[in-house]
Amino acid sequence: MVFPAQSRLLPYLALFGLTFALTLGGILARPIESLSLFWPVNAVLAGVLLRYPRQAGVAGFSLVWLAMVAADLACGSDWVPALWFNLCNLSVVVTVWLLLTRLPRLHRRMRTPYGVLSVFGACAAGATVAASLACVMAAPWFEQSLRATWLAWFSEQFSTSILVLPVLLTAPSARALLRNTQAIRLAPLLVLLGSLALSIVFGGPGAIAFPIAALLWCAWTYSPFLVSLLTLTAGSTLIVAVAQNLMHFSLPQSEPGVTTLMSARLGIAMLVLGPLVVACVSQANRSLLARLAHQATIDHLTGVLTRSAFTRRANALLESRQQHAQALPLTLMMLDIDHFKSINDRHGHAVGDQVLRQFARTLQDQLHEGELLARMGGEEFVVILPGLAPDRAKFTAERLRRAVQDLHVVHGDARLQITVSIGLDGCAADTDSPSLDALMARADEALYRAKAHGRNRVEQALAQRQRV
Repeated sequence: MVFPAQSRLLPYLALFGLTFALTLGGILARPIESLSLFWPVNAVLAGVLLRYPRQAGVAGFSLVWLAMVAADLACGSDWVPALWFNLCNLSVVVTVWLLLTRLPRLHRRMRTPYGVLSVFGACAAGATVAASLACVMAAPWFEQSLRATWLAWFSEQFSTSILVLPVLLTAPSARALLRNTQAIRLAPLLVLLGSLALSIVFGGPGAIAFPIAALLWCAWTYSPFLVSLLTLTAGSTLIVAVAQNLMHFSLPQSEPGVTTLMSARLGIAMLVLGPLVVACVSQANRSLLARLAHQATIDHLTGVLTRSAFTRRANALLESRQQHAQALPLTLMMLDIDHFKSINDRHGHAVGDQVLRQFARTLQDQLHEGELLARMGGEEFVVILPGLAPDRAKFTAERLRRAVQDLHVVHGDARLQITVSIGLDGCAADTDSPSLDALMARADEALYRAKAHGRNRVEQALAQRQRV
């Protein structure tokens, strides 16, 4: 629905074509001389215009109505009922769009419980408006009473909107969908399919509630979009089963029959409210936990590991090394930006933060996969190089030092040049793993000597130099 500026007619042509195709399909699928059992046109159009609001104006809504009328006329309907019936259909689209378009995007995309309830309210309002207009304008074409007409319109529009609209509102972008390559747990899906089959086999009015436990399990496991697809599948399956009397409902061709079907529709529609709210809350909890885990793992300023995350991973690395018969070498380096306090004092903490970010980015560019980089606090950083002995790691440390020395931080008209002092310690191959505290203490002592000997240099721990 988004086209180049020079193709302004294409979005409206696409909207007309979509409406015509959906309406035509709904007309061809409905029983003879009866309202459609499942009419998704209105909910689909409301969702499309909420996701792509550029065409949601007077011209767009008028085009939707004309496309509905054209599809009706193409199927042999008289033009007068086609005009009135599709005006009722258009009222659903307009009402739902007006009520939901004012909501913040977070609520409109059903990412909060309030958003889910708002969508339910908008669908109920749209169905109420359409049913009321049908009783006023379309009554001459119905043999049923006004009550039966209102109930039939309301139940169909409400249940269909509740099942279809959440799919469109929660749908991720194509790019996000392609990025999400996680495996889907099959157990909740299989249980849902089994519960639907059991509902049809067992039958009776209470059988429509059989899938609720499986839907709640799906809601706790899957994303809101996938849950919306499953509620659409489950709800439409149950509606068709009730209408075809597969669940042993009594459906005589009379006003009580319409009331029974309305009750089943509304029960099925309300059935999906719980799973959608649970899916929304579950997604919010997962997002919150992911943010908390990220904050606990990644330093917010520099994007490298935090001290606690580094400690966990480094200890796990040392323990894994200790368990191997042929232990690989390992080196730990302590790095400290020279004269960092004077940078903060002279240029301010904002410039100091910029220095830290560019310093960390420079180190990350020089390191390889599997090598750990963390900020220990302030301007002090630590690096672990698995598989590299200290004598060879000095070349890596020199490469890091030169890369930092070549780094220039631009501040206004000035270019700040920074340097780094590095101390390192480690263990050779086939030797016992020292504790992390011991490695850091010896590397820190080497760093202190690098500072004392003039800064912008690399020093190796004395004990390690003696062993070498």
